[in-house]
Amino acid sequence: MTASRYGEKALSSRAGQRGGAALEFALILPLLILLTYGMIVYAYIYVIQESINFAAQEAAEAAVAVDPTIQNYAEVVTTQSRASAVQVLSWMPAAQRQRVLGNNGSQVQVSISPSATTPDQNIVTVVMTFTMNTPSPLFMQLNLPFIGETPPVPNLLSATGVATL
Repeated sequence: MTASRYGEKALSSRAGQRGGAALEFALILPLLILLTYGMIVYAYIYVIQESINFAAQEAAEAAVAVDPTIQNYAEVVTTQSRASAVQVLSWMPAAQRQRVLGNNGSQVQVSISPSATTPDQNIVTVVMTFTMNTPSPLFMQLNLPFIGETPPVPNLLSATGVATL
């Protein structure tokens, strides 16, 4: 008879363990989902930031190929730089590309200034900004009590590319 008592105890303790495991899983699953979502969001933000850094530098370097003796030099540099930025960011979805470039690169800021160290050289500076929450948020955020918006994302990403002409 003692053998059957041990068998019943083992069976009832296993059933209790199954319920405990389900409870632990139910408590941990939302946290794991939030962590996974946060990693995906931050990975995509990193990709966007590095992409606009690369595009800004490529746009600045594209200005170097323009002949400084041509008429409307500054205008041609701006056009070449913007075209380069549009080409580099062509992989982005159209709505996101619009956030950083505007219409055909119209939001890409290109400025030419004289070099402080070498008077016969100019410096071209290309500035690009990516708005994360305008016109609509790029990522869904949850407003959790005691924590706030999760995952927290920056409102603006910016990049600057500089080249000597």
